[in-house]
Amino acid sequence: MAFSGATNINSSLIVSKILNSDEFKGAKHVALYSPIKNEIDITSITKVSDKTFYFPRCNNLDLEFCEYLGENSLKIASYGIKEPIGKSVNPEILDIIYIPALMANKNNFRLGYGKGFYDRFFKKNNIKAKKIIVLSSELISDNFIEEEFDIQCDYILCEK
Repeated sequence: MAFSGATNINSSLIVSKILNSDEFKGAKHVALYSPIKNEIDITSITKVSDKTFYFPRCNNLDLEFCEYLGENSLKIASYGIKEPIGKSVNPEILDIIYIPALMANKNNFRLGYGKGFYDRFFKKNNIKAKKIIVLSSELISDNFIEEEFDIQCDYILCEK
């Protein structure tokens, strides 16, 4: 997947922040995402051996997470996104959920691709995990107002 130079630099800086954070160090079950287009790529953190990682998959209109068992456990699926092929897990086990976004506002609400997968997932499940939006700082804006069905995340992680 081709990324712009700025996206690659931002991805490296954010991965470094993740690896050095107490939150990540204390987590056992970490949910990631497969980046598309110019989303920040943090998948290199899967090399950390003392964590179990999970990736999302679309099941009709629902999002579910499955354990990551290496690159062979992912396949290109809906919307051209790599999704896991394993059995879904109870999302209550997750400690951290890193979430992609097209944009976020300063109130920690994200703008995705408009299908509402993450918002429905958070509303439907008893999620105790930290919900962390991952994106470049230039994409934090107050040019959009969250809607009633949007779920607020805990914070935004960016390169700055």
